[in-house]
Amino acid sequence: MTYQYRHPLADGAVHGIEMPNANHLELVEGSGIFSVLAFKGQADALYAALKALPGVSPRKVGPGEWLVVTLEKGSGLGEIAGAMVVDQSHGRTHFRLRGPHALRILMKGVGVDLAGGALPVGESAMMAFQHLTVNLARSGDDAFELIVLRSFAESLYHDLRLAGREFSLSFAVAER
Repeated sequence: MTYQYRHPLADGAVHGIEMPNANHLELVEGSGIFSVLAFKGQADALYAALKALPGVSPRKVGPGEWLVVTLEKGSGLGEIAGAMVVDQSHGRTHFRLRGPHALRILMKGVGVDLAGGALPVGESAMMAFQHLTVNLARSGDDAFELIVLRSFAESLYHDLRLAGREFSLSFAVAER
């Protein structure tokens, strides 16, 4: 028997068409998401090694701990020394939010002043969006990525769609 991975939102969500320079939410289906925890005294060396891997994006969770996102198979995470690596892909969901009003959409749900420079481009942090804990990364001036536990994906999708309603937020599912 062969099992096929399909995210629940891929079939149930109402899809829109992405327009140029519009606000757009995307479920990135098939992202590799790994929890990486540094062994004692290895955090700095490990972070440097993670940043050096091609196609890998480390997202800070806490001291010596990262969620590492990859869109490529064979990311090389298995060969990282000085850490415990656990595949979380089956238990986490990866969203992208971008557009001229992405910041305003997020500001409706977070208690952090993102507009005031609290999350510069290239940085990430664990924070609450409405009632959910998410890992929020800023990938551009008007581009963000959110990682949430899979069981909360539909709730996050709903909250983001409500927050983006006045900005005509569209939605799509993207294969990695």
